[in-house]
Amino acid sequence: MIWVSWRQHRGQATASLGLLTALSVFAILVSTSMRTAFSHDGLAACLAHSAGTSCPAAISAFMNSFDSVVNISSWAVLFVVPGLIGVIAGAPLLGRELELGTWRLAWSQTVPRTRWLAAQLTLVTSGLVLLGAVITAVITWYREPMDRLTGHFINRAYDFEGLVLTAYILAAFGFAVLAGLLLRRTVAAMVAAFGPWLVIRLVVEFWLRPRFQAPLTLRQSCAHGCHATMGLDTVPPQTGHIGDWVLSVSVNAGKQVVTTYQPGSRFWHFQLIEAGLFVALTAAALSATIWLLHQRAAWTALSPAQPPATDRQSRSRNKETRADLCDHRRVLAIPA
Repeated sequence: MIWVSWRQHRGQATASLGLLTALSVFAILVSTSMRTAFSHDGLAACLAHSAGTSCPAAISAFMNSFDSVVNISSWAVLFVVPGLIGVIAGAPLLGRELELGTWRLAWSQTVPRTRWLAAQLTLVTSGLVLLGAVITAVITWYREPMDRLTGHFINRAYDFEGLVLTAYILAAFGFAVLAGLLLRRTVAAMVAAFGPWLVIRLVVEFWLRPRFQAPLTLRQSCAHGCHATMGLDTVPPQTGHIGDWVLSVSVNAGKQVVTTYQPGSRFWHFQLIEAGLFVALTAAALSATIWLLHQRAAWTALSPAQPPATDRQSRSRNKETRADLCDHRRVLAIPA
């Protein structure tokens, strides 16, 4: 069963390997340049001695050289990649079987439908977890010089370092498998699964994530003039600690800079919460798929349009078939 499943999905495995190879080549080329510039500008020593306050010019030059590639372009492209991987892997799992009618052969063997699906899910899910882990490792290594300046909490790093990337892929996969069963069309299932996945990603990214835990508030007196800044190129951030996620900076009437932020120490806590959320969505979608496939044969067109015939009706149909065959033979025996 595992061997059959592997043969069905080897094309997707080959495509994933190609994607991983392309990503690795890009990461090596860009990260090598970043590491060279980081070392040449002496940023490591500056961060060690003053957390970046004594070398603003060098930090600004480094960010101007690599910020657009690492923090903007890469994030804009990679934001949807986990969803695309998941729906491409999940939609054909049941959608292709139902669309092409191959379920009649696959599910009429000695292996029950639910066991067939469990074997497919085990193989593909394991492959997706492995792919997500490797992509996470590559991107973490690729971003390492930039992360030393910005930390891991900004969304450009947070989305691809840690546990959430693999969870994003699995959630899109689960949605696509369920959509394939319901719609019985591969492309339609991809579109139907990707839409909700993208909406959930955006809601979690920009609304729910900052509220996973109550943010902290820092008030700094500025009697000699208030200077409030925030942004990716602000090193160190307003809190003074690299890695803190600054949510807002304002100046109140009492000449204080009020900074709302999530401390960098909460990174893995947030990763566990968000990854758990998407894994729970995955489990719900796949559990619904297994239940529907097991309980409701109508979803897979396994139930006939007419009720099963009784023994008397079957014998009557057999007699009619034999009579038609005899008539056909007599016609053939009549000379021209």
